[in-house]
Amino acid sequence: MQTICDEAGLSRGLIGHYFKGKDDLLLEAFRYLVQQLRQEARRAMNAVGTDPLKRLLAIIDITFQKPIMGRDEAAVWLAFWGVVYWQPELCKVHLKVWRAYRRLVSDLLESAARERGIALDARMAGWAFSQMIDGLWMGWVMDETAYTPEEAKNVMREWVLNTLGEAAPRQSSAGRP
Repeated sequence: MQTICDEAGLSRGLIGHYFKGKDDLLLEAFRYLVQQLRQEARRAMNAVGTDPLKRLLAIIDITFQKPIMGRDEAAVWLAFWGVVYWQPELCKVHLKVWRAYRRLVSDLLESAARERGIALDARMAGWAFSQMIDGLWMGWVMDETAYTPEEAKNVMREWVLNTLGEAAPRQSSAGRP
């Protein structure tokens, strides 16, 4: 709490006036990041129209760029994920957000597959999509030298395109270990 107060230039008393404790502050920070992610996703999807494949690719693009994928944001996501299991209120918010996200992705995958005449278990594909994004994001947070956000984005784009029977352009990872 003291680090947060120091960074914000506020006294502990003022923070304590607005938040019951660090869990309340963490919950509010998480809500802010979720709102920011939703706004960016909506903006990106609206910019590409109604095509479900383009909307999926737009979600991938915004997930692996700032302000969503940044070191400061990562600290909040990691702190939240680290305590969500033990905090019922945090868990409730997390499940609501994650399930809505997974449902959106599953619906987009189902629509895109239907347009292409592809049989797809949209629930499992949506689950795989969301878990891969979380895994790639977490891997980058834990070791930002392992791969770039651009490389992570390309992995996700290629998976979506392959899943939907589209030819994915090959991306070079030259110069990366």
